[in-house]
Amino acid sequence: MKVSSSRVRLVPAILALTGVMALVLAGVVGVGFVPPQTAEAATALRLDGPSAATAAAGVTMDAAAKSAMLRADNVSTAVKTASATKVATTIVRTPPHVVHTTTVSRGSSGTGAWSTAKVSWYGPGFYGNTMAGGGTLTPTSMVVAHRSMAFGTRIEFQYKGRTCVAVVQDRGPYVGGRLFDLGPGTAKALGFSGVGTVSYRILGR
Repeated sequence: MKVSSSRVRLVPAILALTGVMALVLAGVVGVGFVPPQTAEAATALRLDGPSAATAAAGVTMDAAAKSAMLRADNVSTAVKTASATKVATTIVRTPPHVVHTTTVSRGSSGTGAWSTAKVSWYGPGFYGNTMAGGGTLTPTSMVVAHRSMAFGTRIEFQYKGRTCVAVVQDRGPYVGGRLFDLGPGTAKALGFSGVGTVSYRILGR
């Protein structure tokens, strides 16, 4: 088969065109797709220079900085709270122990304090009787009668410069207005008779 010379001349032209198209396609593939954000940053760099690019990139940095600042604020708040709690704990003070004292003045009927009372005495006609607190009444019994005071309680009496100690061993007196009935030995030691006022203080048992 015989080929014309015009067709033979077209072959190099076709090959050249094919090579150009291959180069164009290679360039498109090499460039690839540029993400909008990167393209926007690149455009900002070209139009506004470094400041615009820094602003575009700074969006991400601002978010990170805000997150770091928030964490720092939380740590600072926790430290302040702990410090305030420590201070509050430190300033708590135990109230001082208060000791209450009682002073018994002269004239009170409390133990050890001198007071006065109207008294009487008894003896004759009762000698040989058993006393309410036990024992037998004799002319020398250093006892005293009281309506409710515990048996065995010691009481010191004073009358006209004389002093003696008697023990509650009986009950009485049963006449209104009198606090004690002095036993025969007690009345004799004080030089007391009849009804009168004496000073006394309770010494205890």
